[in-house]
Amino acid sequence: MVGKPISHSLSPVIHNAGYAAAGLAGWSYTTIECAEAELAAMVAGLGPEWAGLSVTMPCKSATLALAAEVSPVAAAMGAANTLVHRPDGSWYADNTDAAGMIELLGAAGLPPGARFTVLGAGGTARAALAEHGEAGPRRDPGRAELLDHAGG
Repeated sequence: MVGKPISHSLSPVIHNAGYAAAGLAGWSYTTIECAEAELAAMVAGLGPEWAGLSVTMPCKSATLALAAEVSPVAAAMGAANTLVHRPDGSWYADNTDAAGMIELLGAAGLPPGARFTVLGAGGTARAALAEHGEAGPRRDPGRAELLDHAGG
C-alpha cells in the first residue's frame, strides 16, 4: 500500500491473511509511506517482482499519470486506488472503490438510481457518485447531492 500517512492501516494484516488462505506462498503485502511528490520516482524504482500496488491518499489522482492505460472507471473518477504491474513493465490504473460501493449500497437495500446524500468530497464520496453515474464531485439534485462538510 502506498500513501501518507498509512501506519494505521490494517490492509497488510488483511491481505497477508488472504494470501495465506489462498495458498499464495511468497506473496506479501506491505506499506510504503510515500507522498504524492515522491510517487513517480518510487514506482519507477519497483522491480518486476511487484504484482501491483494499492494506492491511498494523497496519491490516488497522481497515480493516473503513471499508468500506460487507465480504466474507464478510474478516468471518470479522476483517481486510481490500484496499479497493476504488467509483464511488459508498464502499469494499469484502476479504481475498485465504485464496484465496492455498488455492492455495499445494494446490500444496504438501496436500489439502483435511488436518491441519496453524500457528505464529503473524498474517495468514498466519488465512489458513491460514480456508482450512480456521477463522475466526480458535482451537484445533480435529480440523482445525488454532494454536500461538502467543512470542519464542523
